[in-house]
Amino acid sequence: MNTASTFSPARVAPNLSHVWGGIWRLTVRRFLLPGHWLTLGLGLAVLTLLLIGGGHSGSPARFLDWTVGFYITFLVPALSFVAAGGAMRDEMKSGNVDYVLTRPVPRPAFVVFKFIAHTIGVQIDFLFAFGVVTFFAVSRHVPDLGWVTIKLLFGQMLLITAFSALGFLCGVISSRYVVIGLAYAGIIEAGVGQIPTQLSRLSMTHQVRDLLTFLLGGSAPVTSVPSLISTTSLVALFGVIFVAAAAAIFSLCELSGPADS
Repeated sequence: MNTASTFSPARVAPNLSHVWGGIWRLTVRRFLLPGHWLTLGLGLAVLTLLLIGGGHSGSPARFLDWTVGFYITFLVPALSFVAAGGAMRDEMKSGNVDYVLTRPVPRPAFVVFKFIAHTIGVQIDFLFAFGVVTFFAVSRHVPDLGWVTIKLLFGQMLLITAFSALGFLCGVISSRYVVIGLAYAGIIEAGVGQIPTQLSRLSMTHQVRDLLTFLLGGSAPVTSVPSLISTTSLVALFGVIFVAAAAAIFSLCELSGPADS
């Protein structure tokens, strides 16, 4: 009796460290492509023009208002969301699904590791943009620049992480993730976030804007100024919920087939 032909080969057991290593290498490779650096360079050029045209004019206080109100709480979240949603949709294409998910990769682990690797890459990308903002801050003679830079960088990192998580969730839900993002921005960020009640804390940009205004010595109302710990914890909680929901939905998706969903 040939026992070798009786039993099927043993399945390869998932190894999370190998899964992380593979996802990290595949993700980082995309950030090193010449096309990515070209796009980044064009984005930095546009940001420079925006700073020259708007943020660079006026007093240091006006420069900080522009940086918090436009760069930190609008431009950074919007670009982080689009980049994350696009990255997740790329992973759901039939070719990538056949290559990645035919291996012993637990789907929830795939989403979590992909999110971590992608967010690290985006954080590094935005450091270049933050360097441009800092250069103009120096030219505007912003006082206490060291502390100001640390506070602004913290707000940037917080919103990149949160809106990357939201982008992953919307990317898993639909290929029209931009439409979902616009609906979210209109209802939560621009709508609920402007209500002068505790409901405004559902808006991540509103929370971070109030926090930075307070930390930078602005005149935010006392009742709307959240503490550093509570704001960080709540925005981080939103991010965890978004990633967990994305992982749960991704685990239930039927991704096989010749056509992209």
